[in-house]
Amino acid sequence: MRRPFAFSSLALVAVLVACGASSSGTHADSPDGGAGDGATPPGTGAGDAGPGADAGESGGGGGGGSDGRAPGEWLRVEGNEILLPNGQPFHGRGANIFTTRQCNACTTLKEDAVIVGEVNRRSDELIDAWHANFVRLNLEYYLANDGYRIQWQGIQDDAAYLASIQAITDHIAAKPGAYVLVTTHIDPTLTSTEWPTADTGKEWVKLVSAFKAQPRVLFGLTNEPHDDPSKDADAWKAMNDVVQTIRDAEAAAGSPRHVVVVQGLHGYARSVDYYVTHPIAAGGGADVAYEVHVYNPTSDFDGIFIQASKKLPVLIGEYGPFDNPTMTLADITNMMNAAEANGVPYMAWSFHQNCPPNLIQNTAPSGDGCGVGMKLAPTPDFGQLVKDRLAKPW
Repeated sequence: MRRPFAFSSLALVAVLVACGASSSGTHADSPDGGAGDGATPPGTGAGDAGPGADAGESGGGGGGGSDGRAPGEWLRVEGNEILLPNGQPFHGRGANIFTTRQCNACTTLKEDAVIVGEVNRRSDELIDAWHANFVRLNLEYYLANDGYRIQWQGIQDDAAYLASIQAITDHIAAKPGAYVLVTTHIDPTLTSTEWPTADTGKEWVKLVSAFKAQPRVLFGLTNEPHDDPSKDADAWKAMNDVVQTIRDAEAAAGSPRHVVVVQGLHGYARSVDYYVTHPIAAGGGADVAYEVHVYNPTSDFDGIFIQASKKLPVLIGEYGPFDNPTMTLADITNMMNAAEANGVPYMAWSFHQNCPPNLIQNTAPSGDGCGVGMKLAPTPDFGQLVKDRLAKPW
């Protein structure tokens, strides 16, 4: 949920605004909306195989070595870099997509092969036609069905949802060179300022079990922490505790270490500065990367990710045109240039027609918020800019 950098904490109910309800306009709290909890049903009214392709097909696993790593396709962190299995920097680029809930646009549909197939179709377009090799898969669930949702529960209560997440992730990971950042996005176990909790950790135990043999997966702890910077130490502890839970679960499952991605501690994931002097300590701090979101003008880039990337392994989990503060298409081009120059992977928000800023046009019939089977055409400005950039080698 993309918030203005200057905003401070808001109630969770203000966070969860349905983004499937309209194909135009942004939410009051964020341009991507982030899949709402409203009572109104949504929808009514580089040309090569990509970095890492030489690693082979996915599906490998096996127990980790004495350092917790495994041979094959597992990414790792060394110094300020995320590295491919062959030791080369991971040049990950792509976009955000959604599970079968589709940013609350498809929660009125059954959890079945049709909706899983729709998510897979969109990932095929993003990877095969747009040449992405890095996808942020956003998990979402709600406290209630609000009188209209058919699918809405979390992975602890809905086995079909967990199975669909696995199927979608494995489909993406089967693409040569493609990696998936499985992210806790809309989740009632998070605090109102999007810190993970012990209950979030229980979900990660289940996800570790689900993906213990999937080398193409990274774990994203939360979405956009946005408490006051004076509470960074407490936010750090919340992150560190869940990383420890993941490492303990991996050890118990005999799983190699996944790269765990922790988010900026305030400003809606805008700042990782605290981690520069206080890196995550859980599991010895091994194989941890740090995520920022960029909806800012070029003048802010140095403070948000450029300087931090000289000391930490940083990735940009979201970016897109937004007017508070202003991020223009020119700023986006500058951000891509800066990210690549500094070895920072980046993913755009979002590969959807109803969760702005949108990368694809809404070509679905009027009133169809989900858009199953609709033509997947880039928006003429933002979407085309990203598609053109991904077609060029990095």
